Amino acid sequence: MTRSEALTIDVARVDAVTLDFYNTLVYHKQGSGRGPMLMEYLKSQGLECDPWEHQVLYDLFDAHATDYSPNFGDDAKQRYLEWFTKRLFEHLNVRVPTGSEKDHAGEVWRVLGPSSLGVYPEVPRVLRALREAGYPLSIISNWQCGLAHFCHELGLVDAVDHIIASAEVRSVKPNPRIFREACDRMCVPCERILHVGDSPVDDVEGAMGVGMQVVLIQRDGQNTTSTAPTIRSLDQLVDSLVSAA
Repeated sequence: MTRSEALTIDVARVDAVTLDFYNTLVYHKQGSGRGPMLMEYLKSQGLECDPWEHQVLYDLFDAHATDYSPNFGDDAKQRYLEWFTKRLFEHLNVRVPTGSEKDHAGEVWRVLGPSSLGVYPEVPRVLRALREAGYPLSIISNWQCGLAHFCHELGLVDAVDHIIASAEVRSVKPNPRIFREACDRMCVPCERILHVGDSPVDDVEGAMGVGMQVVLIQRDGQNTTSTAPTIRSLDQLVDSLVSAA
């Protein structure tokens, strides 16, 4: 689908928009994911550890929403990063001398924190255009606790009304509960919300399961068997929604 093509959505029935986070608004800068990058770093330092499991991220960030602040001063942030790194090393059974976590804290955070992610170029202007057109916006993501802090440091937190992370509401897409949570917070019926995401299962099937309209974003142009309208850039969403608002 090219940008000039109109989306086959009922724009008149869209009062709000929800968006996925990873691979919809942001991407991993190295393209390989945070876990593999961490394993590469530890190997480069000659550190042995247990095999990587994605659940480690959820365990590490379980207190991130409450124990961390993007507004921390340098000393407070350093203490948090050293504590975070110590927990990581305990979870992965990294063999290092006691107290040496501080030597790795900065690099561990570079690999696992928000600076490992980039915001797609069109995202700021798209979110701004949708807000100016009067659409309430929310992020719905299968993500660890503290997603709002990531959004703050990536410059996205003020562009949306609500940020809903699966770890915080204890519901993972495509479970309908996380989508209904967004509907409730926005005070908009599910059938009046358009959801945009990159997963045919988590986003398309999940959102359709509660009556939302859905747009699938496939930035790489990958073919899919999904029947949902498909776009390659969020600019196409603005072309349809803003002109009708």
